Amino acid sequence: MLEVCVDRLEAVRQAIDAGAQRIELSENLSVGGVTPSMDLIKSTRAEISEALIVLVRCREGDFRYTPEELDRMLEQAREAIRLGADGVAVGACVADGSLDWDFLARVQRVVFQVSKAAELVVHRVFDRVPDPIPSIERLIELRYQRILTSGGALHAVDSLDALREWNLAAAKRLEILPAGGIHSLNAQRVLQETHCRQLHGSFTKRPEQASESRLPSLSAGMPIAEEILQVRRLLDRSNLASTFT
Repeated sequence: MLEVCVDRLEAVRQAIDAGAQRIELSENLSVGGVTPSMDLIKSTRAEISEALIVLVRCREGDFRYTPEELDRMLEQAREAIRLGADGVAVGACVADGSLDWDFLARVQRVVFQVSKAAELVVHRVFDRVPDPIPSIERLIELRYQRILTSGGALHAVDSLDALREWNLAAAKRLEILPAGGIHSLNAQRVLQETHCRQLHGSFTKRPEQASESRLPSLSAGMPIAEEILQVRRLLDRSNLASTFT
């Protein structure tokens, strides 16, 4: 499964045409993404039949939120599912970096009130948790299906041991979705060394740009179709090979 994160309708179209199988929708990817507008969710849902995950993050910055911000994100999650999203990517932490379990449980209850088929995803707040393995077990108990994570480093390729360990601990009960600096020149290594079967990226930079974050994207925030196509081919070949091993 190849998931592409986008923040505008034109990017949704380009990603799907290039081979994206799931869209993570947000706005303002330049700050890591925030909750998209309801209009953008509705327009995207009308545009695509592929899986649609909506990022729920009420502001940029850290993942420690006020009670009012947590309540706002609960309502955003509810509304996203009501508007046809297949799932939501959420997260919050407490002072020591541990996940805010009360919030995650409330999200589960609110989302499942709208659709028990909705997918629950924890976003990259997970990168800094002090107790990843016990947290994975608890997320499984809460019926979360996926963790979007770089493994703790800025880029997934620099945390391959952690991603492999977490994927092994999840034991196919929960999906580990590697993210962070994924491109056509490192995707195969990430797949082979972590044994994960899906990848996430914005694909707005070519591989030669990815190692230098100060370089502007040639696509001005739009996904590069060639990158998506190449990563999708690598992913399909890797997953096909896995079925025969």
